[in-house]
Order: sequence, then structure tokens, then C-alpha cells
Amino acid sequence: MQKLFMVGLPSWIIQDGNYEDFKRGDRVSFALEFYAPAGLSAAQVNGPSCELEYLRGSTSRVVAEVFHVREVEWWAIDAGIRMYRDGRPPPGIKEGSWVSGEAYIGVDPFQYLDRHSRHHTAPGLIYDWIIRKIELNTAPYIKINEGYMVRDPSTFSWREIEQTNAWKDGVAADYILHCELLGNPPRR
Repeated sequence: MQKLFMVGLPSWIIQDGNYEDFKRGDRVSFALEFYAPAGLSAAQVNGPSCELEYLRGSTSRVVAEVFHVREVEWWAIDAGIRMYRDGRPPPGIKEGSWVSGEAYIGVDPFQYLDRHSRHHTAPGLIYDWIIRKIELNTAPYIKINEGYMVRDPSTFSWREIEQTNAWKDGVAADYILHCELLGNPPRR
């Protein structure tokens, strides 16, 4: 099983009070949330195959099995590590289905810990980690639609830092946590 993961962390998650600032060497616990802007689609898999292939930042190519669907509230996949997404899965996707596509993988903002994990059918998704490295995105923002700003993908650049500083770095700061997965099974 893969042991090192690159996990996205927008500064607003810290600013909301869900976590303290992270520092290299910290032992921390959190679940993973995924977001697939283009959606995940049904995948044909010949036998067990869970994988993450890092593409850029904390975006990965994902091949995973859907192992939990909680009506219209949220669903979870296993790509060698478990992660969840709020809302409904794509049409036709149910427990036992396989999905693939590109997905951003980030720190659970609060939905799993504060809400989803409290339901008696919720699977464990909280893992224990050691932060091995932290990077801050330094790419400038560009306007792509009226009033909509994104990081310039042609100039993605990251600077290694010792710790996050969400209040100083600002509401739009993006971090990548290089996390080593510890051997404990996930919990609620």
C-alpha cells in the first residue's frame, strides 16, 4: 500500500477553526475529501485495482471502488485509501461500482468529522499521518470568466515552507501537505 500522499489544503479550512496550522513533523489525524470537476465515470476493472497516480499538485488520476453511498448526502471510494465526496454519486454509480477520472484530494474541511461520521452506518475515514513536507502555491491568479479567478496553470509553482500560516498567507492560500500514512486502520 502507498504510504506517502500529497493532500491539498486551502487556508480557509484552517481559518474556519477546523484545524490549527500544520507544521513539518506534526502527527495529525484527518479524513480525505475528493473533488472531481469533470466527474468520475464508471470504469471497467478486471479484478481488484485501486490506485492513485499523481498528476499535479494534489490532483490525481483515480481508479477506485465505491464502497459506501449514504442516500443523497455523501459517498465514499477506496483508491488504496478511502475518501469521500458530499452529494450524490454520478448516475448509475452505486456501492460496488468502479469509477475513474481526475480528482483533487484534500483535507476534510469538516463535513465528515462533524456530520457524516456520526451516522451509525458511516465507515471509518479518519487516518493518522505525519506531515513530512509542506508547500505553498505561489502561482498568480488569473481571470478566466467574469469575476472568476483561478491559479494560472501555466505557471504552477510551489515553495517549500516549514509550516502553514493561514492568517498571514491569506484566504486564497493553497498548500500541499506531503503526508506519510501511519499504519492504523481508519476510524470514525
